[in-house]
Amino acid sequence: MVYIKHIVTNLGLNTWGFVLYNNLLSLMMAPFFWFLTGEYKSLFTAIESRGERWFQVDAFVAVALSCVFGLLISFFGFATRKAISATAFTVTGVVNKFLTVAINVLIWDKHSSPFGLICLLFTIAGGVLYQQSVTKKGITAPQHEPESSEQTKDDNEGIELDEEKQSLVPTSKSSNA
Repeated sequence: MVYIKHIVTNLGLNTWGFVLYNNLLSLMMAPFFWFLTGEYKSLFTAIESRGERWFQVDAFVAVALSCVFGLLISFFGFATRKAISATAFTVTGVVNKFLTVAINVLIWDKHSSPFGLICLLFTIAGGVLYQQSVTKKGITAPQHEPESSEQTKDDNEGIELDEEKQSLVPTSKSSNA
């Protein structure tokens, strides 16, 4: 998640660019996995069993809606990755699984044991109580400077680490130079 956050913030694509790029890569790999898993046989069997009426409007609408919802989930996922930290995105994803588990418990009888559900609630409670750590302002991590740098110590006094962008920015202390 940290690497994906790095890519999302530094590559320069907008959210739709990431969505389309991600789906294009998936679409290029899908045929390989269709043949690797043998799924193509199920597709040809389903088409042959339909005979002349292999295209049905209700099936087409269901697949089209699934594709639209998939694109929207991908869009909001990348938008969220841009907006919050990698850890917060991971915690949010885990906490969102609660709804899926709750629906599973209410609809079907094949789900986890009561002990498993209690463990899940304990985990989700930890996710809800999660809070990102706060760093103190003014304390910066020491930066390794390249040996070819010709800045003097006086020049470096007016530079601090911008914690949001992880880059060095000049401060108001350097205005007296």
